[in-house]
Amino acid sequence: MKKQHHQSDLNFNLMSIEFRLRDWLRPPAKILQEAGVQPGMTVLDFGCGPGGFSLAAARLVGPEGLVYAVDIHPLAIESVRKAADKEGFTNTRTVFGDNMADIPAGQVDIGLLYDVLHDLTKPSLTLSDLHRTLKPNGVLSVSDHHLKEAPLLSMITGGGFFRFIGSTRWTFQFAKAGTGGTAS
Repeated sequence: MKKQHHQSDLNFNLMSIEFRLRDWLRPPAKILQEAGVQPGMTVLDFGCGPGGFSLAAARLVGPEGLVYAVDIHPLAIESVRKAADKEGFTNTRTVFGDNMADIPAGQVDIGLLYDVLHDLTKPSLTLSDLHRTLKPNGVLSVSDHHLKEAPLLSMITGGGFFRFIGSTRWTFQFAKAGTGGTAS
């Protein structure tokens, strides 16, 4: 995510309204189920925004699972925290910023990079962090309507951290390079 600045609070609130409409038209739970999110998993939602995917993941992974919601915007973190508290979720952890150093290595089953790849100033750093956090058989699920398929695939696989393993209706799936991640 852009370290130089984050979007204004007004822009974040407008984006949140747009995402609520998007989530109503394409429920995040369905997309996450297609991506392979299951009970008991650990999910990392990088660039979580207002939390549509983070909260849907928290429901899907249940009390035995865990969701890390990561974002550089303070309102995103506040939004996810409030919504998780309102829902009674104890399986959701917010991470402010774009540094995932506090997330343990090799603990994440599925990393989500949804509608944020186009905004990254240094995607290789983010991909390196995601690679570090994923389990050996972990999967990175990516979707970004701002990018065409070829540039998106190139951005994810170009640094050698991930290899393409397939796609669903809404996402592209990647395994850690040199490991045996599976597509769902």
